[in-house]
Amino acid sequence: MTLNPRTAKPAFTLVELLVVIAIIGVLVALLLPAVQAAREAARRMSCTNNLHNLALAVLNHHDVKKRFPINEDYYAPPTFQFNISNINDPVNSGYTSALPDPIRQNQTLGGGGWIVEVLPQLELQSLHAQFQPYLDGNWYSRRTGLNSENAQLREAIQVQPSILLCPSNPLIGPLNNQWPYNSSSDVTGGPVPVAVTHYKGNSGDGSFEASPAETPAGFWTYSPLANCYNRTDCFGIFWRTTYFRGGVKIREVTDGTSNTLLIGESSPEDGNSPAWSSDGDWAIAGVQLNWDYKTKGACLERSGEINTGLRSCWPLMRGFRGLHPGGVAFAFADGNVRFLSDSIEHLTYRALSTRSGAEVASVP
Repeated sequence: MTLNPRTAKPAFTLVELLVVIAIIGVLVALLLPAVQAAREAARRMSCTNNLHNLALAVLNHHDVKKRFPINEDYYAPPTFQFNISNINDPVNSGYTSALPDPIRQNQTLGGGGWIVEVLPQLELQSLHAQFQPYLDGNWYSRRTGLNSENAQLREAIQVQPSILLCPSNPLIGPLNNQWPYNSSSDVTGGPVPVAVTHYKGNSGDGSFEASPAETPAGFWTYSPLANCYNRTDCFGIFWRTTYFRGGVKIREVTDGTSNTLLIGESSPEDGNSPAWSSDGDWAIAGVQLNWDYKTKGACLERSGEINTGLRSCWPLMRGFRGLHPGGVAFAFADGNVRFLSDSIEHLTYRALSTRSGAEVASVP
């Protein structure tokens, strides 16, 4: 029996099939970057909205309390005087002028940060209520602050508000590698999981503790060193001991609210981004924006592996960083959000981080 040619079904030849596959491959290669770009644009917009809402919450808090939200130190050593109006003041060069600190002496520093304080403005009153009994506790010796062993508190610190997360960043909480919640000397049973924040308050352009031996391009410190780590004052709006001065007031932002950073992007890869800690919700502009720690010797073990916990590295990790191509999003003290390029001139970046530096700087 022979097949009638007129009834035979046409079929692709091998060459035609390969051509079709090649065309599909080219189309996918052309369309994929566009799809990825569209997705990143959506993620960036969501990130921007989060920053804007956080800034509004902070400003609404100021309207109520007449000050920006504060951080309560969690550490034991005393608070030291610092003179930001005169950098060359000898008082700035050493830890020799400890000041009376009734709150610390009364052991009522719970270790909570500014994010805890604005939870009601973020419509997270129930979470704030869970934290409330521990806000006037004692972190360091009694462990009755936000490091209490209470089971309900341990559940609360793991709650991860979406407003604290940038969709472009895959590192979401709860994580158990975030200082000081990863330390058994600070938290009973540590490490314990805790929610993280991808957004941190601006502390200005001072340094974080001592300047490491290796300072990368773009790292700038005052002479003498302007170390704001546990001093009474700093150059921005948020830092670890703002409780001592009763918080920063908006009238003190004399450089202009539209020219002063309020909140910027950061990332838990620094190992120090717990959402509720006074030590993990602020960053410095003394470090170059989006500083590339992966290629710097300060953050490499002898084996070549990256370790952000190295003493030579983690102070440099306290700068602002984001995962968007080309730059980092910031909310300014007027509530507006802008995108700063990685290539921003570092002196301009530093000037934008000070609240009353009297520098002549505008947002590029």
